[in-house]
Order: sequence, then C-alpha cells, then structure tokens
Amino acid sequence: MAILWWLGYVLMYLLGFALIALLCYCLYIKYIHLKYDYIPGPPRESFLFGHSPTMLKEMSKGRVVHDKFLEWAETYGPVFRVNGLHVVVFFVTCPDTTKEILMSPKYPKDEFVYKRFFSLFGERFLGNGLVTARDHDKWYKQRRIMDPAFSGL
Repeated sequence: MAILWWLGYVLMYLLGFALIALLCYCLYIKYIHLKYDYIPGPPRESFLFGHSPTMLKEMSKGRVVHDKFLEWAETYGPVFRVNGLHVVVFFVTCPDTTKEILMSPKYPKDEFVYKRFFSLFGERFLGNGLVTARDHDKWYKQRRIMDPAFSGL
C-alpha cells in the first residue's frame, strides 16, 4: 500500500515536471514568434507546429510543396518566413537579396546546416565550397578565384 502511495507522488511530480517543461517550450515558441513576426509570411495554422500542417496537407493531396512556397513568394514578397515547431526558415527569392546574404559576412551561416548536416562520418562530404564554406575569408578567396565564371562575357 505504501508503494502505491509513493508511486502516486512520483507520477504527480513527473506530470508536474512535464507540464512545466511544456509551458517553458510554449513560452520559447512565443518568444521566437515575437522575434520574427515583423517579417511577412503566411499565417500559421498551429501555434506549436507552425506551417507544418499546411505542408502535410499539400503533400497528402499529391501536390509539390515547392509550389506552395512559390505561391507564398508571390503573395508575401521575395523574402518571407515559414515556421516549423521552434525553427523559423526564411525564403529568399530575389537574386539581389540572395547575393547580399551569400556575400556579406554580417549574415553568418547556421552551424547546424553547415557543420553538422554537411558532415558524414565526421568529415565534410561537400567540402568547403562557395555554398558550404562557413568562414567568410575562405569563401571570399574562393569567390575571387571563381570571379571569371561569374562575370558576363
């Protein structure tokens, strides 16, 4: 009988901890929403899941999700945001803005995408090219080497 009593307390504490963790996660998502809501984008279908339900609906209907992104680009402009859980992804469809983002050192590249995601067995499987280089100085050196290919003839 005493074991069931203690088990009840342990379960109550675990449930309380889970609720506090969920509340903290929701507050973090709210912070992310407030941080990036000034950038135009489609309305979120879900507070927690963001635009994920919209993309899942598109895929379940047999449509291509990228068509939805193009539709949003036409509606919200060349730069718009898409939320998914606690991650905000920015879509840039304007060539001049893309050039500014890729060439400027004031827009650092995300460590997850460019370090962890591009690694296979501890080694970078795409190397340190123009697209995957995280260090601006290395990128700039490679860009200067490739300049003749980027200039119009």
